[in-house]
Amino acid sequence: MIICCTLLRPSGLRAFPPPSSFRRWRCGGSPMAKCLRIAVIGDVHDCWDLEEDTKALRFLKIYLLLKVLCFLYVQPDLVLFTGDFGNENVDLVASVSNCDFPKAIILGNHGACDTHIFSSDGEDPVQLQLKFLGDEHVGYGRIDFPAFCLSIVGGRPFSCGGDYVYKPALLRDRYNIRDMDESAKRIYEVAVGAPVDHSLIFLAHNGPKGLGSRVYDICGRDWVSRGGDHGDLDLAKAIARVKETIESSIKLVVFGHMHKELAYGKGFRRMMVVGDDGITYLNGGIVPRVRPNAPNDEMSSRWVTSCSSTTQSSGGTIRAFTIVDMLDGNVEKVTETWVSVVGDDVEMDNEVVLFSNDDSETVRSFARLAVSES
Repeated sequence: MIICCTLLRPSGLRAFPPPSSFRRWRCGGSPMAKCLRIAVIGDVHDCWDLEEDTKALRFLKIYLLLKVLCFLYVQPDLVLFTGDFGNENVDLVASVSNCDFPKAIILGNHGACDTHIFSSDGEDPVQLQLKFLGDEHVGYGRIDFPAFCLSIVGGRPFSCGGDYVYKPALLRDRYNIRDMDESAKRIYEVAVGAPVDHSLIFLAHNGPKGLGSRVYDICGRDWVSRGGDHGDLDLAKAIARVKETIESSIKLVVFGHMHKELAYGKGFRRMMVVGDDGITYLNGGIVPRVRPNAPNDEMSSRWVTSCSSTTQSSGGTIRAFTIVDMLDGNVEKVTETWVSVVGDDVEMDNEVVLFSNDDSETVRSFARLAVSES
């Protein structure tokens, strides 16, 4: 399936024509987007508001425009959701489906926590979520973005991590998948079917096995003192086979599930790893991803578990995203970014750099992209 991405322009910004040099950058017959900003929204767990999050996403695009002098509005942003929107929260998933950005989504274990078999009428919560998401749900699927020379490859939906298949009846009935080997084979076949000139980004609910077994590792078990690797075996096998088949095609693997804050107050987990193979593995599971916009000394007293109540707070909210900036198909910078939204006032609250190439050269490259042959 191919989705043609709509070009998005932030409101209030003048629409400059793209530099003529853009026309020389081609990929499969389409203009190639040389700079790309990806916003990763990790495990939502009911912390989503379409209006508030849309404001924040638009701000993040404008913020890059101002920061690096790049005419970013000649390219759309891309939003990746790692799942766990809530316990089969159909209404929230319907709201996410209305987010007006090019996007790819995968459902996590909380998207199928109570449904064990599909209803014959197609009206159970899992099937309703899948109906709302349509082709933007990439579980065992792929979305090709020709304008980016990029394909998003989906992992196993409803994953709960580890070496076993969660919700086997659902996977069997909808995807004809019965075990880990069949799952790995399906993910691999989808990936190698991408256009040959596309880079690949894998989007899964849980990360692959093999990234460490310590409590604080990116997929480490933090609920047991001895730790352990809780990564998905099928995803690891599929990635390994793709690497053998298509050299240097995988740029990024995005997932959630393993929350940043460790169990029992043990601290925080490592959220990004660059493998020896050059692939960036990124965990976007910042939970909760929304907090009240309040001074630190008031935070504990104002903290609420209901994100709908947080949104209605008179002080507004601060909302978390993990931002990936790419240049020429390569990951240039990754940041944990918190955006303050108070009514129509949107501003950066905090930005923590998780990874960065040579900042000065990256900025010069983005600037040259904007002004060449102008």
